[in-house]
Amino acid sequence: MAAMQLNRRQAETNRTPSPNQTISVSSRPLALFFSFSFPLPFTTHPKLKPVLSPESLELGLESVCSQTARLSANPSVVSMDSIDPIARDPGPSEKVAHVLYIAGPLAIVALTVVLPLLRLLIRPASERSRYSGIGRTARATLTCVSPITCLTFIAQAILGSFQNQASSQDASSPDNSPLYFLSSILIWGTLSVVLVESKSPHWPTYILAWTSGALIDASIVALTTSKELALNSGYEIARLSLHTLRITVLLAGAVCSLCTIQRHHGQEETGTEEETSSLLGTTPNEQARENDVEGRSYGSIPHTAEGEEPEAEVEEDEAKEDEDVKEIKELQRKRLEEKGGWLGYLRSFIIFLPYLVPYNHRPTQGWVVVMILCMGTTRVLTLMIPRQLGILTESLGNMFGTGSVPWKDIAIWGLLQFPVSTITNMVENMATIRVSQYAYRRLTEAAFSHVMSLSMDYHTTKSTGRVTKAIEQGSNLSSVLNSVFNIAPVIIDFGVAVIYLTSYFDSTLGFIIIATAMIHAVLSETYRRENETLYDSITNWQTVVYHNRATFEQDRYASSIGNSLKAQRRYFDGFGFIHAFESFILDAGLLAAASVVALRVAAGSAKLSSFVFLVSYWSSIRAPMISLSWTLRETTSHLIDAEWLYQLLQTKPSVQEKPGARDLQWKGGRVDFCNVDFGYGPERPIIQDMTFTAEPGQSIALVGETGGGKSTTLKLLYRFYDVTGGRILIDGQDIRDVTLHSLRESLGAVPQEPSVFDQTIMENIIYARPGASEADVIEACKGARIHHQIMKFPDGYKTRLGERGVRLSGGELQRLSIARVLLRRPQIVVLDEATSSVDSDTEAAVQQAIRILSKDRTVFTVAHRLSTVVGADLILVIDGGKVVERGTHKELLELGGKYSRLWSMQTSAH
Repeated sequence: MAAMQLNRRQAETNRTPSPNQTISVSSRPLALFFSFSFPLPFTTHPKLKPVLSPESLELGLESVCSQTARLSANPSVVSMDSIDPIARDPGPSEKVAHVLYIAGPLAIVALTVVLPLLRLLIRPASERSRYSGIGRTARATLTCVSPITCLTFIAQAILGSFQNQASSQDASSPDNSPLYFLSSILIWGTLSVVLVESKSPHWPTYILAWTSGALIDASIVALTTSKELALNSGYEIARLSLHTLRITVLLAGAVCSLCTIQRHHGQEETGTEEETSSLLGTTPNEQARENDVEGRSYGSIPHTAEGEEPEAEVEEDEAKEDEDVKEIKELQRKRLEEKGGWLGYLRSFIIFLPYLVPYNHRPTQGWVVVMILCMGTTRVLTLMIPRQLGILTESLGNMFGTGSVPWKDIAIWGLLQFPVSTITNMVENMATIRVSQYAYRRLTEAAFSHVMSLSMDYHTTKSTGRVTKAIEQGSNLSSVLNSVFNIAPVIIDFGVAVIYLTSYFDSTLGFIIIATAMIHAVLSETYRRENETLYDSITNWQTVVYHNRATFEQDRYASSIGNSLKAQRRYFDGFGFIHAFESFILDAGLLAAASVVALRVAAGSAKLSSFVFLVSYWSSIRAPMISLSWTLRETTSHLIDAEWLYQLLQTKPSVQEKPGARDLQWKGGRVDFCNVDFGYGPERPIIQDMTFTAEPGQSIALVGETGGGKSTTLKLLYRFYDVTGGRILIDGQDIRDVTLHSLRESLGAVPQEPSVFDQTIMENIIYARPGASEADVIEACKGARIHHQIMKFPDGYKTRLGERGVRLSGGELQRLSIARVLLRRPQIVVLDEATSSVDSDTEAAVQQAIRILSKDRTVFTVAHRLSTVVGADLILVIDGGKVVERGTHKELLELGGKYSRLWSMQTSAH
């Protein structure tokens, strides 16, 4: 204490009062204020405690006041170094402050971005907490915290810049406070935007960020006060006021948010979207779950405290979201739950690697190598071209007025800019296209092959559009690969820019790059659908006409167009605003970086070429930075598409070949149904204990009322389904023990409603047996009694049938289908009500074709008109999935049972 008193007396002796001094600074109260107002945990450290003690702060403040008075008395002779010896030899407090200038903003970023991202990746939704109950009023208040904090940093940065100009601070002295101000402005500005746009903010993250920000700021105030007080008392008052306002606002926001959450703690739930989302946006998984908070919301309107308004309302078009999309999002949500978060979810897509990576395709492997080499070359050129332009500018400046031209530098720049860069980009595009096409072809072929291998239960339960969409996702999944090719170079360029600019200039420029990219990544999103109404009305034109609803459909479509145009206006207006704001962010980043370099050039610590290099380099990475956010957004939507394909490839056919199954050995064509049972589940039995035998060459007819199980019986023969009980034998071989290909190769079917392709007649018939000659096709058509009708067309067999065969009548389509079977020459023929939809005259022609088809073949016929099966060798009357009567037509009439009653009903009706 004696030494301290001696130092104090010496300081008082050296103090020279100035007549111009109007503000008196009392050091003791300020020292006590900073010591006791911010009792930080680390002030108890034995090495830092002496630095932050009231006595040491008082001594430092008194010394600063003395030096300030001397400067006021004679400012022309006092240098900055004499005023601030700490600038020459920073003490422990100053060193800690410089560390906090850099570590503080990084800590805020880690708390608000990295931790939520890790939580999203590694924790399933059911283990994440929901913090509900914060209404619109409370949220509006809390939303102001980050913007006010950002504004205080802006004010302090402006204040500091004026103070630095007034004090003529040495440019070579290390000072990280501008970096701290700039980084804080960008971070708190970003958090402000995110909080305003976020539908479901995770409040504990903001509480942690606000509390940490207040502690970091208080620590910096305590560590830097002894230096700052020496500069200007008016500046110090303003600086302390801004610090006090910022710390108060941050702590008040944290306490208010915490109290609000605690007050509504009883409403806490788990497994919802609140903590699922990272701070930077909403995932597709969250969007699918927004309307699924059990007992707490209606639609997307969350439950709020009494007297407060809900946060959001449901838009009408969201309620009409396509059911298939809802279903696939729900499947995605369940898989996210099962996989324990996004990390495990994304890992499940490894099943696509064999289709994306050309393990055994040498040409594509070569293109992959070429693509990687070109990408690496392009990354080097992205850096080297601006650098060479800077060197060229410097050389031109040095040769100004000499008459010399730096041809060497011009030649190097021109060579890098044009031939090398242009050729590299061209080859890279060629390689990327070929690699993407390989992935697309493999994925699409795999999806199509898988769909065709699935059993009938899949095809009957899924719409054609949905199956087609799943197959088409091969192209969208290959787009994910394209996105990787586009994103990887941008990320590499971004990393190189941060590292190179930081090493070439300092950390300020590197941080400007990072912060600009972060803010840019936060912004964007869009909609729409008008074609659904149009497609519905056009494809159902006949229904519209039958019910005389054309006017209604016109009004409906007009309304659809109006809604579509409104949505388009919102989309394009929003797009323009977002694009303008993104450009502003990037331009502001360039302006900040250019200002930093300009100051370096003005101070003589950097060359003019550095400025040219920065501007040129920024321009080269600007476009990729803009495209990166859109690419990431597209990749996110492609994950939904990938989910379709994933679910498709994970679907297993219910009917599968046994390992080691053999081909069917044909021995004549005897078919035995042995106590066959089948149902679509235990609650829906269809076939029960069905037993009968079809000898080779016999004609078996299945008759009965609709829904009795006749067509299902024949589907079992095709193995579209597997029996749940009993066996089906062909020549003594269980059809489950033979290959599907050999089984179906021996069968031929004429369905009730034949389907044809929009191709020529010749192509449609030859489809049944590729490789057959035209003569074989004509012979089959003659046997089916359709050759003469075909020849009446101007183009004959080259006539295109149109969609769904509109050029042919129902009877002609039946006979075309019979011609296909005749061309195939199967051993067993299945006729599924082949004449049910034709008139009597046409039926006669079809029956004549069927008789030719049935010759020397085992034939199964499902018939509604009993007149078509009177010549069958065996008629089975099926009712409720059981064979209730069997015999020939004559025997069944004599029996006087169900068949006799059906016959009487049909004959009496005619």
